[in-house]
Amino acid sequence: MDRGEQTTGTRDEQFNLVSVLYHALQEADTLEVYIFDAETSGDERLAAFFRETQAMHVQAADRAKELLGIPETPAAGGVPPDAISGGIPPEEVPPGDVAGGISPGDISGGIPPEPGDTPPGGGSHVG
Repeated sequence: MDRGEQTTGTRDEQFNLVSVLYHALQEADTLEVYIFDAETSGDERLAAFFRETQAMHVQAADRAKELLGIPETPAAGGVPPDAISGGIPPEEVPPGDVAGGISPGDISGGIPPEPGDTPPGGGSHVG
C-alpha cells in the first residue's frame, strides 16, 4: 500500500483536509453555545473572544473546502434553489414533475391508488 493513502484508498491529504474541515465546523458550532452563555451572563468581552475564535474556525473550514474543491455555499440558513429540485433550476422543472424525479407512485411503492381513494389530509389524487 502506498504510504500516501489510507486503507480506504483516500489520499492522506484529502483525509487530513476533511478532518480539519469537520473539526473546524464542529468547534465553530460549539462556540455558538459559548457565545450564548457569555452574552447571557453579560460578559461581552468573553462573548467577543468566542466570536473571534469562531470566525477563525469558520475561516479554516472555508479554506479546507476550497482546497478540497468544494464550491462555496450560501450564508447560514440559505439553500441553493437547485438543491431542492435535484440540481435542476426551478424554472426548468417540467410542470407536474416533483423535485428530484420522485413521483407519487414512487412514494406509494408504485401501487396505483384505487378509484375513489383519498390520500391522508383529505386532498385528491392528481393523475
